[in-house]
Amino acid sequence: MYTITINGAQISFDDQGLDDGPAILLLSGWGHDHRAYDELLPHLVPHHRVLRMDWRGHGIDRTPVADFGLAEQVSDVIGLLDALSVQTIVPVAHAHAGWTALELAELLGAVRVPSVMIVDLIMTPAPAEFLSGIRAFRDPEGWQSSRLGFLRAWLAGSGNAAVNRHIRSEMGGFGFDVWARAGRVIEDAYATWGSPMSRMEKLTESRPVHHIFCNPERTAYDDLHDEFRSRNPWFSYTRLAGTTHFPQLELPAQAAKEIDTLISATNRPH
Repeated sequence: MYTITINGAQISFDDQGLDDGPAILLLSGWGHDHRAYDELLPHLVPHHRVLRMDWRGHGIDRTPVADFGLAEQVSDVIGLLDALSVQTIVPVAHAHAGWTALELAELLGAVRVPSVMIVDLIMTPAPAEFLSGIRAFRDPEGWQSSRLGFLRAWLAGSGNAAVNRHIRSEMGGFGFDVWARAGRVIEDAYATWGSPMSRMEKLTESRPVHHIFCNPERTAYDDLHDEFRSRNPWFSYTRLAGTTHFPQLELPAQAAKEIDTLISATNRPH
């Protein structure tokens, strides 16, 4: 990993691969880092330029940082892209980095961000149980218990080595400040937009937006996606036959295929 100072903050990133098409920008959710894409990266680098970046306080240096939110995340991404002279990107955003990716799409326009992939983000309005859990992140006495509940749900009892490694060994070093901030920023996003799908519909310029998530069986969540797609032909989704919150770690070859398909569709009319 390299480090660069953007907007007065230290940002960790790496930059691999060669291609004259859009660069793939891999964005991690709160309380994660670039290693959430370790299994996916080898499938992408032979064919694409791929950037990974860590949010403020999420990189090599875990020293607590001054408060920040969605606006600073977006500004940091744009600053990094400009510093590296990256003109066109396809963001691949895990979980609540999806909000950041959609803001980037709005601010940079469809020419510079021709498509977006979101990896396992709650597309509905936030369920009450979820809101209760992330509000507990702001409780100095209860945040660790709430975090543990989320981590167990994300693991879903899976024996997948990469997912277990990431959750059990690579997600350390994030303290109360990170999780409390995450809960606040995530709740604010749902309060502002209602849901990620509602946010997508308000993009000034439509472009392909693709959502992937893991679930071995079809549920009403698929029906929600089908209904949304019927009204918005630029939207698509794929339910992968995994079980965890990390399809890019659990099923990296399949996730890479979804990215390749999205990029190949970027220049088609939509």
